[in-house]
Amino acid sequence: MDLEGIARKLYPNKEEIKRKLREEIEFYKGKNYPLKDKIIEAIVKEVETSINAKGEIFEFPRTNIKAGEAGLGSRGIGDHIIHNKVLELANLEGYEDARINRNIIASIDGIHSRLSYFPFLAGFHATKAALRDIMVKGAEPLGILVDIHLSDDSDVGMLLDFEAGVATVSEALNVSILAGSTLRIGGDMVIGERISGGIGAIGILKNNYFSRKNVKVGQYIVMTEGSGGGTITTTAIYNGFYEVVSETLSIKDLLTCDMINKDVYQYVSSMTDVTNGGIRASALEISENNVSFKIDKEKFLSLINSKVLDMLHKLKIDPFGISIDSILIFTEYPELIKSKLNSRGIRAEIIGKVTEFHEFPIVDENDNPIKPMFRESPYTPIKQVIGNYSPYTEESLANALNIATKLAKAKKEKVLKTLKGS
Repeated sequence: MDLEGIARKLYPNKEEIKRKLREEIEFYKGKNYPLKDKIIEAIVKEVETSINAKGEIFEFPRTNIKAGEAGLGSRGIGDHIIHNKVLELANLEGYEDARINRNIIASIDGIHSRLSYFPFLAGFHATKAALRDIMVKGAEPLGILVDIHLSDDSDVGMLLDFEAGVATVSEALNVSILAGSTLRIGGDMVIGERISGGIGAIGILKNNYFSRKNVKVGQYIVMTEGSGGGTITTTAIYNGFYEVVSETLSIKDLLTCDMINKDVYQYVSSMTDVTNGGIRASALEISENNVSFKIDKEKFLSLINSKVLDMLHKLKIDPFGISIDSILIFTEYPELIKSKLNSRGIRAEIIGKVTEFHEFPIVDENDNPIKPMFRESPYTPIKQVIGNYSPYTEESLANALNIATKLAKAKKEKVLKTLKGS
């Protein structure tokens, strides 16, 4: 619960602020919490002071677009529109799992928001995701960076459980944890137990960089078996399929990347993983190369772990729009790649081919489109309620973001000019 947010929302009605803050503090800390009244007075004072900070440097561009309703983080069209502007601000082109500079490849992955109350699983899957992002680009992992924020009432055991999840993957691959940061969400202002954070991974390129820009017309798509990660774990927990969680506790996806990078890299053009938003989202991002995927739907489905696929079917979740943690390999030597993977006990099939872009980023074997959606496949009860609802059209979202991006750029350039002149 964001106490500062409550106070800002209700300001300048100080009596209502105090009443609401008292209610929330008593809920989490009890009616006899000795610091309650002093904390309430301090919050009111801080908010009243900070809310009067005026000027360009203190204010952000208001879009009147709410993150959730815009699809931020929901790995569909809405999220894609938003991240296009993030890339623009960062002076980057195209979507990559991880980028390279001087042969160093780096990535960062946030923990799954719904795994806050399951810290070991949150740490395990975020670490696996960060390492996979650099490894599908061709990197040999050098180290892991850890960032975790606890709320004011989080049990400190959550921190240790999270670190154990990170360390499990770290030790399984013999990749060191190099640095970390442990803080509280919002300092003293956020009460409750939720945790947040992310994992970074750093690697060195030994052979080829498997950029998504290397995906070209005529290449074949080889896909490996996927057992899911943080998203499938979340799906299982919040829908009562607890036995599926153990299927996700695997590093076969990382071992697949390691084998490709060491043994058959010269036969591979590009790699990526089937994660955020599923293969629909992967195809949407890569379609900026003016290409489409043409895939065999049954072959795709056959490569999803049977217990995971059974759960998705029972819950009526579209498997083409959800993270399954398979590896997509783009190659002109599909049989060789498939054979090498199979010889290592890794299930893989040639699921399709890269074609010239034709209206949709991805189609099936009969040219039926697998259409991109505003959000990924809804996989928890609350996501199913929200579905693809948004009060914004794609055009209104893009227009609002264009204006905000211009203002953010102007602020950046103004401060940058000052820094360079000092």
